[in-house]
Amino acid sequence: MKRSIYHKFVLTLLMVLLSVNSIYSQSRVIQGKVIYDDDLEPIIGAWIFVNDSIKVGETGIDGCFQIETKIPVNKLSFWYVGMENADLRLSENCNQIELIMISDATYDFMSFRKINKIRRKIYKNLPRLHKEAYEKGIFQSPEACYTQEFFEYK
Repeated sequence: MKRSIYHKFVLTLLMVLLSVNSIYSQSRVIQGKVIYDDDLEPIIGAWIFVNDSIKVGETGIDGCFQIETKIPVNKLSFWYVGMENADLRLSENCNQIELIMISDATYDFMSFRKINKIRRKIYKNLPRLHKEAYEKGIFQSPEACYTQEFFEYK
């Protein structure tokens, strides 16, 4: 009788360990396209970071990318020279990223308040630009599946 309980315990423990291992070993594939806000042209060579710290790839000649990661991803960051960094919060089922990066302008002789007012206006225009890119066939969906964070200059 003791042997049968022991076998059941070992079998149950083994099944739990295997299921936990399979959950944590699943990878997530995220793909998409990155374009400029001015002319909706692709951005070549933008760096892609997961959770602010791990560089996982960069965009290709057509602005497209595909990354595969085994770590949980809730934030993607895109960096490119001359553009504002884009920090995106992903929903759980957001695996198709279509991003419009904003030019990092030089604001000479302006207060931070005025600069942030200009930048906020540009950010509020992003959904319209996304829809325009969709209508031109650049993007596959009419709206983004992520939220983009706006950080004020201080």
